This record gives sequence, structure tokens and C-alpha cells, in this order.
Amino acid sequence: MRVSNSLESAAGANDMTTGKLVGARVKRVEDARYLLGEGRYLGGMSMPGMLEVAFLRSTHAHAKLRAIDTAAARALPGVEAVFAWSDLADRLAPLRADLDPEKNPTYKPCAWTPLASGKVRWAGEAIVAVAATNRYVAEDAAALVEVDLEPLPAVVDPEAALADRTNLVHDEWGDNVLCHTDFASGDVDGAFARAKAVVRRRFRTGRHHALPLETRGCLAHYERVSGELTLWTSSQMQHMVRTKLAEHLGHPENKVRVIAPDVGGGFGLKCHFFPEEAVVAAMAMKLGRPVRWLEDRRESLISSFHAKEEIVDAEIALDADGQILAARVKALADIGAYSAFPWTSAFEVLHMAQMLPGPYRFQTYAFSASSVATNKSTLSVYRGVGAPIGTFVMEGLLDEGAAALGLDPVEIRRRNLLRPEEFPYRSVTGMEYEIGSYVECLEKAAVAADYQAFRKEQAELRARGVYRGIGFSCYNEITALGSKYWYGIGVPMSAYESVNIRIEPSGDVTLFCGTHSEGQAHETVYAQIASDELGIPMERIAVRLGDTRESPYGWGTWGSRGAVTAGGAITLAGRKLASKLKRVAGHFLEVAPEEIELVGGRAQLRGAPARYIEISALAKRAIFTAAAELPAGEEPGLDQTTYWDPPPVTFPNATHVAVVEVDVQTGKVDILRYIVVEDCGKMINPMVVDGQITGGVAQGLGGAMLEHILYDDAGQILTSSLMDYLLPSAADVPFIEIGHVETPSPLVPGGFKGAGEGGAIAPFGALANAVGDALGVRACELPLSPERVLALAAQRSV
Repeated sequence: MRVSNSLESAAGANDMTTGKLVGARVKRVEDARYLLGEGRYLGGMSMPGMLEVAFLRSTHAHAKLRAIDTAAARALPGVEAVFAWSDLADRLAPLRADLDPEKNPTYKPCAWTPLASGKVRWAGEAIVAVAATNRYVAEDAAALVEVDLEPLPAVVDPEAALADRTNLVHDEWGDNVLCHTDFASGDVDGAFARAKAVVRRRFRTGRHHALPLETRGCLAHYERVSGELTLWTSSQMQHMVRTKLAEHLGHPENKVRVIAPDVGGGFGLKCHFFPEEAVVAAMAMKLGRPVRWLEDRRESLISSFHAKEEIVDAEIALDADGQILAARVKALADIGAYSAFPWTSAFEVLHMAQMLPGPYRFQTYAFSASSVATNKSTLSVYRGVGAPIGTFVMEGLLDEGAAALGLDPVEIRRRNLLRPEEFPYRSVTGMEYEIGSYVECLEKAAVAADYQAFRKEQAELRARGVYRGIGFSCYNEITALGSKYWYGIGVPMSAYESVNIRIEPSGDVTLFCGTHSEGQAHETVYAQIASDELGIPMERIAVRLGDTRESPYGWGTWGSRGAVTAGGAITLAGRKLASKLKRVAGHFLEVAPEEIELVGGRAQLRGAPARYIEISALAKRAIFTAAAELPAGEEPGLDQTTYWDPPPVTFPNATHVAVVEVDVQTGKVDILRYIVVEDCGKMINPMVVDGQITGGVAQGLGGAMLEHILYDDAGQILTSSLMDYLLPSAADVPFIEIGHVETPSPLVPGGFKGAGEGGAIAPFGALANAVGDALGVRACELPLSPERVLALAAQRSV
């Protein structure tokens, strides 16, 4: 692996008792639990008297629901209850994803009953929930339910749905358009009129699924005497789920507890409030017994949220030097049957259009973005949201623009990327880029790829009938979106983060945070930050996540936010607590607080470390044995709770390079090299960052080359198993060569930027451009299946 000097120098800084840990390649403390099989997942949980749930799901994509007969299912031995919507409507309110109507006047909300009512809107929508002594009985009983459905024409094609006012997914809308947004800045028509070159293309991406290793699931337990409801759920946002669950059940929120145990991956899929969570909780309350639902893989593919199906018609105007004068975009997203809470399903295409300008310098831009409903499973956020598509579009247009002007693909990017002296920079869509290393990442990636030597070798190989190509993809990424961002676009949610750091009388530290980890190593990186701020060895710091009863209200883990929002909150809370430690230590040592430093578990006199008090001894005196000795006006206890709302956004950036070889006889694409040079600000743990990048690239590669959820004209899913929905295997993912640049964010305590999604954003553009470069064509439709590559090969110009 090629790494930057900064990463190499951090590699040895892993002493967990001395020195600074932020920036060190510290081993993940949580890994031992997982590797020894001691993780606690929903599938391994059980309670006395627990019932298992199976859902009967619609086999029709669009139909009127005439009648439901559950008699045969109820009579099956082992069945405890069978619920249709009519059985739960007195306990449970429909779901609804709203936007501020003043900021989003075209947005149309819809009521989503957790079990179908009136009609079904996709093949996979839940109609009936069965609770039985085990899942086998529940499945058998669900098969005995008789449902009278009157089929309606299925709305499957998004372009047809846009024009159709007869076959409606939601009759009350009057059409199939969930939301439409127009945006314009500058004289777009004038810029195109004076351009030396105009390039335009239609881009299409397949429908994807996040497909975490652990599917969705939840377990609800209700105590009738106390009225306490506990829901264990595989979620990225436990506090949000608690609030919405209490609201939809009409139950006091202080009697609702939500616990996210170990979560086996989320990638955005699990940062929603789901109908199944509401149904399972309502069933537990009605039955007075624990109730659990575990989604099987087929359910996951047909009924969990999908992502990234868009059609984008885009064009850019360039001057004679290759400078971007303007861009114009018309985009359409197929959002499926409903709008997802809390982001709404309109966010996918709006985010794509908002982020399409990326790291490039231009201020003239227009877009028209529509989200249309179809009879498919709902579409919502998945790692990177719309940014992978926006990057795919812009990077493809830049390669074509370079060809039109006789420029090199690297050179056209070099001329348009923002330079260090231009920061802070306000993008054409109003985003504030605080700082970045856009040109530096490009240059380092080109050097790592040995670009000039590759071009020479490429020409020699083509003469022998070997088709190799190289593709560059530059992006910046919107991360850690704060409350002001969501308020600005009318989404009714906040996005601050919270932490409570408590030093126990023993001197041990417990850190509670409102985020949760689905693989991001929060138990490690949060302890690294706290250790540096408090001067307490990392092994004495325990990080507790996922329980709404323990942690202050927080907003979970999504949008590459953990390092920024929680990291910022931990930094600020640690500094406040450290200040108190210094005051109390100074009092006991009879020196001024500013003369105290916290190092290696000691509060010691700066410059005279022989005068010290162990923080453990200090904690015991301050909390347990001698609170009366505290300085006048100093409260007992060593406990700090901090809420921190980040800036609207922070912007990491990177350049990805893919080198491929295309077999023009079979359409097979071999990825020979994949290079990433990224900048996520100050890295807390470079080893964790490298893991995030590698996993993100693997997912981006899958989306670019393999993954595609398909429906037939009747709205029946054709990819309902992993035999049909293809994922990259280890053999498909090349060794990822990773380098780093660090430009700390001036807006965030600690200088952190997000890193969770970046690896998945650039592969679409890098791989499509590499295949296009190999064949001398433009690859504008994903995935790049062998059939599609063969069609491109037939058009090759080299």
C-alpha cells in the first residue's frame, strides 16, 4: 500500500499510556469482541415467551385491497395473533415524511400505513403480520392468509410515471411527482452561447441496495404494569426512532427505551424509522409478550429501501482553455412507492444536483430535478446519497470536454479545480467549502499512477490489441451536515451531537454518546480523543453507545458525521472536564490551575513532574472521600455533558484513479490498479480511515460494475436473491492503494472532517472513465456489465 508521509509517521505512535493518540494507528478495541463471537446482535437475542413475526407481503405491485381472511392462519397451532391494519389502527398512526412547505412548495407528503390499507403499492408491501411461537409457524400461517386483491396497472418506468396522470401511485397527488425543484444561477444561456465547446450526455445508474451483512430487525418488550416499552432495533439513529415510536404509538416518550445492540452494517439504510418497527412495538403492547422480527434476505431485497436509480441529462459549456463556463442538468429519480422518514426520498436527486459542481470553479449553473413515485420499493439514502451520481456525471463530462478541446483529462481537471488560495469558497449552490487540497490530491494521484508512463505503455499495448484505460475522478464530499443545513432545506430535524464524559471515583472514565457504531470503530476513536484531552490512558476509558436511557439525546451515525459531530463534542467536553481537573488538582497541590498539565493519568506541575497527583486519587477525593475539600464554589463530581452543533457542513475531498483492461471479445473488465489520495482533515486513526476507504471503494465498485435491482413491466422484482443481485467478491476488488493529505477543518474542534462515505463516491466516475478511455468511447450507463461493455466495444474508436 502506498501511503503518505503523515500516515507513515503516525504508524509508530501507538503507545496507549503516553503521548498523543489522535493521529495514531491504534488497534480497534472492539475487534476482540467480534472475533471471539461475543458480539450481541438481534439474531442472537431471546426472551422468555418471545414470539416471532412473519409478514405476509403483497405479490402484486399495484392493486386494490378488497378483503383479508385470516381465519385459517389464526387456527394454526402455535399462532398467537394475526394483525391486519384494521387491528392496529387504534394503537398506531400512519408514518409520514414531511418537508417545510414554504421551502419545498412542490413536495407532496403521503400517509404510509405500516400495514397496507386500501391498496398495495409495490410487490413486497406488508399486508398482514403474524406472531407465532417460532418463525417457521409464523411463515406457514402467513401463507394461509387469503387476500383479495384487484390488480391495477403497475407504474414502473420513471419517465412514463412523470407524464402519467391516469395510473397514479397516490391518487390524492393528481400525478406521480413527489417533488420538483428548479434552480438557476447566472446567465446560463449566455454562457452556453459563447462556449468554445459544449458536451452533453444522458447518464443512467442502476437501482441499488445497501445490503448490510445483518438485515433489519427489532425486538419489542412491553411491561404492562409500569408501561415501559423497550425496543431493541438494528438502527443507526436510536434516539430518533424512540421519538417517532412514542409519537406514532401515542405513548409517553419517557416510558419508551430504544437500544441498538451491535449492528452489522447500515450504510444509510438503517437511519430511518421503519413501518416494521412500529408494527412490532404495537404487537408487543397488544399481546403483552416479547415480539421479534428478523428480516430474511429476500425480504431485504424486495422490501428494504433501495437507492440511486436516476436518469440525468447533463451538459457543460467550456471556453477555449477548457475552463468550465456553465453546467445545465435535468435529473429524474425513481423513488418507489413512498417517501422515507426522516430525509424524504426527494433528497437523493436534490443532493446529486446540489453536489454536481463538486470541487470545480464555476458560478453559472441550472438544474431541474424531479422525484417520481413508481410501484417499487421505496428509495432513500445509501452511502454517499446522490454524490456518486453527481460525480459520475461531472467527471464523464470533463473527460468528453477534454477530448473535444484536445486536452489531457488530467490537465482539464487541473485548470478547473479550486486552489488553496481560493478558500473559503462559496459554491454556486451555496455550499461553503472551508478548506481543501483538490489540486494536491490530483497531482499526487497522477504521480502514484505513473501517468505519463501509463500513456506511453497504453499506446504500445493498443498496437497489439490490448485495451487498457485510466480514469480519474475528483470529488468533494458534504459531511457532518449540521442542524442549520437541514433547517435550510426544510427537513424537520436537528443534527447536533451529544456526549457525557464521567470520571468515576476510581479514576476510570465512562463516555456516553448519542451516535452508534455499525463498523466505524467508535469505541476506539472516541477513546483516543478523550484520552488526549484528559491525559488519561485509553485503556481506562469505556465508550457506551446505542441506549437512549444512558446517553444524552443525539442524532446517530450517518452522513460521515461521527468524527466531526461526536468528535467535536468529545473534544469540547474533554476540555471542559480537563479544566476542572486542573482547578481541583491545582487546589490540592497549591498551585495555579494553569500550571497543571494532564499527562499519563497524572495531574502534574508543568516543568516539575515530580509534583503530581494521580487523576485516580484526585477523582476519589473530589467525588467520594473529600468533596468538602474542594475549592469554594466548585461543585462535586467530575462529569461533563456537552452538546455541539457543527457548522452546516464540512468538506473532505479526494482523487480516485482506476486502471483497467477490457477484453473486447467478452466484455470482461479487469481492474488492474485502484488508487485513492484523500483528505479528511485531521485523521483520528489512519488505520480506521483506510478501512473506511477500502470498504467504500468496494461498494462503489459493486455499483459501477455489477449491482442492479431489476423489475419487469408488471412491477415484479427480478433480483430477489444474491444469485441475481450481484455483489463484488474478494476476487473482484483490487488492492486499494491509499495516500493521504491532511488539511484540518478550521470549523471543527480537532480539525476533523468526515471519512465514512468518501470511498464510495468516486468509483462510478473513475471506472466509467477508465473503460471509456480504454475503448475511446463514453461510458454513461451503469452498471458496466459484460453485455454493456461489449456494446461499447463495438463502438470503439481506437
